[in-house]
Amino acid sequence: MLEKAKDKAFWATVRESDVYARHREAIKAQYDRVFQTPPAPHTAREIIENNDHGKHTRHLLQLQSAALLALIYPDNEEYYNSLVDIVWTYCDEYTWAPLGHYNSYYDRTPADYDPGLIDIFAASTGFSMAEIKHLFADRFPKLLIDRMTAEIRRHIIDPYLTRRFFWEKHDNNWTAVCAGAVGGVLMYEAPDLFYQNQERLHASMECYLASYGEDGMCVEGTAYWGFGFGFFATYAMLERDLTGGTVDWFARPKVKAIGSYVQEMFLEPAVMATYGDCNQREGYWVGLHHMMHAIYPDVVEPLPLDKATYCTYTHFAFGLRSIVYYDPAAVCQSLDKRTYCRDGSSYFTKRTDCYGFGVKGGNNGESHNHIDVGTFILARHNRQVICDFGYPGPGAHTGDYHGKDRYQCFNPSGFGHSIPYFGETNQCERALKTRTLAVYDQQADTVTLDMTHAYYTVPGLSSLVRVFRFAEDRIELTDTYDYTGDEVVTERLITNIKPRVEGNALYLDDVCLTLESPATLTVVEQPYFDQFPDAEGKFARTCYCLDYALPEGATEFKLVMTMEGPSKI
Repeated sequence: MLEKAKDKAFWATVRESDVYARHREAIKAQYDRVFQTPPAPHTAREIIENNDHGKHTRHLLQLQSAALLALIYPDNEEYYNSLVDIVWTYCDEYTWAPLGHYNSYYDRTPADYDPGLIDIFAASTGFSMAEIKHLFADRFPKLLIDRMTAEIRRHIIDPYLTRRFFWEKHDNNWTAVCAGAVGGVLMYEAPDLFYQNQERLHASMECYLASYGEDGMCVEGTAYWGFGFGFFATYAMLERDLTGGTVDWFARPKVKAIGSYVQEMFLEPAVMATYGDCNQREGYWVGLHHMMHAIYPDVVEPLPLDKATYCTYTHFAFGLRSIVYYDPAAVCQSLDKRTYCRDGSSYFTKRTDCYGFGVKGGNNGESHNHIDVGTFILARHNRQVICDFGYPGPGAHTGDYHGKDRYQCFNPSGFGHSIPYFGETNQCERALKTRTLAVYDQQADTVTLDMTHAYYTVPGLSSLVRVFRFAEDRIELTDTYDYTGDEVVTERLITNIKPRVEGNALYLDDVCLTLESPATLTVVEQPYFDQFPDAEGKFARTCYCLDYALPEGATEFKLVMTMEGPSKI
């Protein structure tokens, strides 16, 4: 399995060729950053009192960068010694899972802290350890190999063989990450046990794939596509190799559809759609994309490297495959003008020379959901103009962001998206089975979304249909209502560009917004949080809510967005 990664001639090419210069630079920069603090196991106090994701992440990045550099530069003693130190540190850890995951997902307390709990951190760490052991088998001392074998057994193999975990039948990225990593561990460490548990692992992978529609769109967003599908694809490639092609998940049409998802999230070369818990810096894992391009060259398009990440998601397996599967033929310099709208899909993307545009349907019961049915993003000059801020990150200080407090935070709330609201009522937080589809009329160049079901708790609302009509340099938005309620209908647009009002027009830099139906505009400054700190280390930001209040009895809202000249990218 993964024979290319054991080829010394291949690593000599990686070391010397300009083709891999970006990889080397990115990995070295990460190494220099994360090894400013030497590897050290969690202290008893950290384990008992803290949810120290920062240290868990740093350890994973240390493991990834040291191992990759030790493969690229086999004669460099510093990289080798750093790798040995962080591997030994992991062998000394009581657990490979952070405390927060014990409490959040297993309802446990420090009193019954358990080294055999398998979460996404523990599973991915186990897989990294197994793959590193496999690749460094002839370089590591026997004592280290023996310790790695024992700890992988204690943390991963024995718990999996003797227990059942909630993620085995879950419907999001956890299932693919945990089951895929455990399956990888078994393939490397104990192939006989893998075959004994193959049916169980397959059942988990079927649960993961069932979370996707036939359109292949990831409701969790681009970040979780890379994370979850990345582990699924990694597992599937290993199993295909191990079984000599007898088991080939990639032969399925749904997997092919999922594999080409990320290209449809590109609005401009440096702007990706940030639906759900994504972030403004969201990129794509180059190893996964190039893996998919090799398997499905007929549908997976080359992508620019503006948003590519080489050592991402903190996992050695991903960094390794970003090198092993890298293919210059899967890279392009610019994005083509394209319109994407699969049959039965909740997403629509359009790119012209003047703008990039994306709109999302779906429902409000999706994994990592935001209240956002019908929200849209307008990109220009390689930035979002009409924005979706995605995941708020640690700065939000929301007590239970993934639970009861989630929609108290502006970013995931309905008021944090470019959608209408009625008085103080926005889209409902509760899930319905109904799913809003993006219906594209190619001849008219329009996309239509029936958003009615998302507002089913609004008295007097019988229908709300959103239509976008496109031209090369303009977009016309029309919302049509059948509403007999008493509340004021307000159309909200979100931007982080300070607006400039000139007569009946509002400018966001060189994008002109013009009303073609009666409404009263109010601009509201609104604090929000970004996932990443600014130059001063602050997560807090300010955006502008463009609130268009409709007159009583209005049945239509029409707004034209005109771009002045081509997008400068």
